[in-house]
Amino acid sequence: MLKTETYTLDGALEELTDRIADLDEALGDLEQGTDKFKLIKGRRDRVSYLSRGLRWQRDEEGWGGGAEIELGAMTAGENAMMHREAPDNAGRDEMRLWFVAASTETAPYAGADLEETFSELAGCHPAFVEWAEAKANGLGVPDESGNGSSTSSAESEASETSRDEPNSTTTSSSDSPTA
Repeated sequence: MLKTETYTLDGALEELTDRIADLDEALGDLEQGTDKFKLIKGRRDRVSYLSRGLRWQRDEEGWGGGAEIELGAMTAGENAMMHREAPDNAGRDEMRLWFVAASTETAPYAGADLEETFSELAGCHPAFVEWAEAKANGLGVPDESGNGSSTSSAESEASETSRDEPNSTTTSSSDSPTA
């Protein structure tokens, strides 16, 4: 991996809660019905969706708040191996799972190999997988001082890109919440 970062579910949920509060505050300053209001509301709804996915894994799947997820930015070789393992006919959502599985160093769903990690990850809440994808994407984006670190806006930036966004690692992120 080029760079890794470890997250706890409670830490990630706190980060998302802070982001939601910031977006709620921004909404309070805007006139309803405007394009800016709709954009900010969409971001808030998206971050709320991601938060629900993490809470699901923590509470419903019993991972607990201290569960650690270590994600990394893949090297070119790791990315190539992921594509070798993924079926040729894998769709966008399946490739998201392969990407997150290959980007995972340690996690409650991590298996002995990529295929086992993929299989375990397939049973997770979709919003959790999208959050992990956003975090892994964020780790691979260089900034002025080298690789970018994950920030509270990583979920909204990486997960709100359009399906055709050229900066998206997997080009599978959606900007419409589904829960």
